[in-house]
Amino acid sequence: MDHHGVLFLCLCLVTSQSRTVEASEETLLWMKRMETATRSRSLTSFAELIHGLECRLLNASFGGHNLTLQTNTIQTLAFKLGCDFTGLSLSSAALGRVPQVRGGWGWGVASASTPEILHGFKAQPVFGCLQAPAQHAMQFPAELTRDACRTHQRELRLICIYFSTTHFFQDGPSRVGAGPFLRASQKDINSSLLNNYVLGAQLGHGHVHNLSEPVNISFWHNQSLEGYMVTCVFWKEGASKQHWGVWSPEGCRTEQPSPSQVLCRCTHLTYFAVLMQLSPAPVPAELLAPLTYISLVGCSISIVASLLTVLLHFYARRQSDSITRIHMNLHASVLFLNVAFLLSPVLAMPPVPGSACTALAAILHYSLLSCLTWMAIEGFNLYLLLGRVYNVYIRRYVLKLCAVGWGVPASLVLLLVAVKSSVYGPYVIPLSNSQGNSTGFQNMSM
Repeated sequence: MDHHGVLFLCLCLVTSQSRTVEASEETLLWMKRMETATRSRSLTSFAELIHGLECRLLNASFGGHNLTLQTNTIQTLAFKLGCDFTGLSLSSAALGRVPQVRGGWGWGVASASTPEILHGFKAQPVFGCLQAPAQHAMQFPAELTRDACRTHQRELRLICIYFSTTHFFQDGPSRVGAGPFLRASQKDINSSLLNNYVLGAQLGHGHVHNLSEPVNISFWHNQSLEGYMVTCVFWKEGASKQHWGVWSPEGCRTEQPSPSQVLCRCTHLTYFAVLMQLSPAPVPAELLAPLTYISLVGCSISIVASLLTVLLHFYARRQSDSITRIHMNLHASVLFLNVAFLLSPVLAMPPVPGSACTALAAILHYSLLSCLTWMAIEGFNLYLLLGRVYNVYIRRYVLKLCAVGWGVPASLVLLLVAVKSSVYGPYVIPLSNSQGNSTGFQNMSM
């Protein structure tokens, strides 16, 4: 090759590198603009910004097989895929953390000259022990490009966008009517996004759905998630500009391989996250007093009625049969349950020792199980009376029923206390005002 050919080749390389840097800088400026726009309250602008970022990544020109850009809260990756695609695994633990002037985060290998614009690294498979806190990973199956290659035998572009903020994914002013939609708004105290991570992926300008082999998205937390209900969700865009979208669990299966890991298996590509329910839905503060009075009056009426029934039975001094004795035991269990329920808020307050609260919680559980057991015994006895043609004689019938009605619940409660006694104790009822804000620990129960 003569010197003219070498000069032409060098010129092509310089031009290609210049286009790569120019496209990368344009996309990077857009990402920084997105971070600035998080102070805005316009939900439609968030949708336009995210779609603009997707379009720029899909049309960006870069050398090599992949490109990575990042800001403080946004990380983007673009891959060139062919029809011989055999799968791809990305892990935040397998790649080095990119240094940032102001403490950014992301994947890739740093460049000394342009630490924010990276390209040419190779994705690593997910393996080994994850040591860094709050990590995540994505695994794409070989089936990902199959449908696209059937129609267009060309190079495909896979883009991945990772957010360490939830500002871009807030529910709109109105909710979609019926359906399995979940809210993750800042006003909701009963759920939040795990680690505030939102991981997204898109293949070209089309939609990937109904995959037979799912896309695996893993989220790791630096603490155990035991006791929390976690749900894998994806961002389902709304049909109008006034409704940006909602979180929905459709098409995703949630698994927990370990106490600190959540594995999402989804059959489509979009933006994924994990909703972690911290507590049940809060009770409106203005409804607390009416609900308390209704419970107090209802339980008091039940106590008086049950007590009168038992007293009238003993006052009559009639010869009682098995049916009457079963009725009396059922009334006693109902009386026991209502008394324990009314005492539970009083003994759950801070001045009372924790042991007393735990004991009453176990008694409340026992009385509820006893009430349910005696209801089942009533049904069994009714079956013997009406379902059998001939009378069935069972020796010590009532005594055996009492052993079941009072003994089985006691054995279950004792077993639970022996296995994990911490399940009994004070329980905080979360309250919220009319604006949906939490009012904190204002009512105690068990």
